[in-house]
Amino acid sequence: MKILITIIIFLLHSIVFAHEGQDERIEFWKNYYNPKLEVQQEKIPEIDIKLHKIGPFFQLQTIVKNFTLTPDQDLKNDNTWTGYGKLFINGEYVTRIYNEFLFIRDMPVGNNEIRVVLSSNMDKDIAYKNNLIDDLISYRFPEYNFAEARSKAYNLSIQCEFSEEGIARREKLSLKGMTVFESSKYYTCRQNSQKPLVPFKEEMSKAQLAHFEAVMSSIAKRITLWKKYEENNISLSKARQEDEIIEDSIDIEMRKKLNLPPIN
Repeated sequence: MKILITIIIFLLHSIVFAHEGQDERIEFWKNYYNPKLEVQQEKIPEIDIKLHKIGPFFQLQTIVKNFTLTPDQDLKNDNTWTGYGKLFINGEYVTRIYNEFLFIRDMPVGNNEIRVVLSSNMDKDIAYKNNLIDDLISYRFPEYNFAEARSKAYNLSIQCEFSEEGIARREKLSLKGMTVFESSKYYTCRQNSQKPLVPFKEEMSKAQLAHFEAVMSSIAKRITLWKKYEENNISLSKARQEDEIIEDSIDIEMRKKLNLPPIN
């Protein structure tokens, strides 16, 4: 009997959507698989999330107002003032949040979007005036690279400007279809250092040091690569292809150094 009712409902929706456009169909299935529950009470639930670094790990703090996290009521009721939070990192669902603090062991390398959406005990996203009640923060891991870390700690900077040879060769390079940023001779960089590099490396965190070593290695490889092109030992398309591989290797190398699993 239940199967027959399901088939009838499906057929009714199919008949209705046969006369509607693609946007209506997409909206229906989006709401079907991600149902929302509209707030009706006077006190609107609120959520505020904060990320705290604890040694090499992280703690996500979820602060709610006019809402209670209720792990003991899962699938027992369906209202907009009790339930849990749904954690998403970079758009991918991670886990449910039933307590104020959640321990995060592994943080993806790069720019991360961390989002928590309030949900009822019956797994319906809570909304007010059709807008989900959620909070979102961005966090880059590692927090800063070597140059930024040194600048932050000692108020230093690495200054780069056009080299004289780069300016002279700019037009020649552009005629070859080569962008200015691809020339290893285009920029001249000098370090405004108030403290030797070796002691500063000793003060780096594990993540900062790993990122520094990976970036320095990639820079050396890219300089060698573009010199090969400038000496006509490699084509421009091949140089760009290898340059992209070197750029991607930073993330791969860093994950190895930090003992993180590879990205599939």
